[in-house]
Amino acid sequence: MLAAMAVSFSAGCGSTTISPAGQTSPPTQSLLTVSGQYDLVLTSTSGRGTTNIYTNFAQTGGTFTGAPNTLVCPSNNLSQCKGIDFPVTSITPTGTISGKDVTIVLSFPATAGVDTVIMAGSATGTTLAGSFTDSLGDSGTWTASTAIRPIPFFPAVYDYTGTFNSASNPLLISPTIHLELGRDINFNPNSSIIQAGATILNSPCITSLAFSGQAIGDAFSLTDTASKASFIALPILPAANSFTFNYRFESTAPSCIGDFGTGQLTIDSQPWDY
Repeated sequence: MLAAMAVSFSAGCGSTTISPAGQTSPPTQSLLTVSGQYDLVLTSTSGRGTTNIYTNFAQTGGTFTGAPNTLVCPSNNLSQCKGIDFPVTSITPTGTISGKDVTIVLSFPATAGVDTVIMAGSATGTTLAGSFTDSLGDSGTWTASTAIRPIPFFPAVYDYTGTFNSASNPLLISPTIHLELGRDINFNPNSSIIQAGATILNSPCITSLAFSGQAIGDAFSLTDTASKASFIALPILPAANSFTFNYRFESTAPSCIGDFGTGQLTIDSQPWDY
């Protein structure tokens, strides 16, 4: 009776089956997870510098997909970012994972045409790394890791302080901005949707903004629909506690009509400031 039984039990990250003949099958390997806010960096080995990629991955089985508002930023420079005008330009990485082997493919517009990058590598925990080639003749290495400073859920927040100035109508004294960001868990425990309030000093046309938007890796994009203002920020790596940002008011905005410019923010509190 006992000789005809097979027993399964969990052992570490997999399961082991004892066959009737006493043979033991190898442990099954649990599937690694590539999910959430991610920062990727491509480093060219042909002198083309680095390219930073910010996205949010969602995984189903052995495949994962990035957010359609993924940002691809050569030299981590906002002025060179692709996808900053989403939904006009939509960039969606796709990937597969098998054991520890990972492949990611994404395409984005470049000066010489559409560039398709193929990344192959391996996973160590939530960190990914390997080598890449692209359709425009570049190659090099790449790394990917989860966001360094994911925006916390309310009631915890991140507070930021910074300055900005208009590119269209520069001011002698740069306005100051105080920004508070938090994520609302009511949307979804895994949501990257964020809410923000901004207080602005020394601006001739605006004193406050009420934003909603989305975290994209360690970057974030915000919109105030009533004020018709948009705001997008990139982290200054590797610490990601300071950010560069661009802002723009639409030509039909109730104030600051058509104004646009740049600025910088620094986190000035820990996410338990509530």
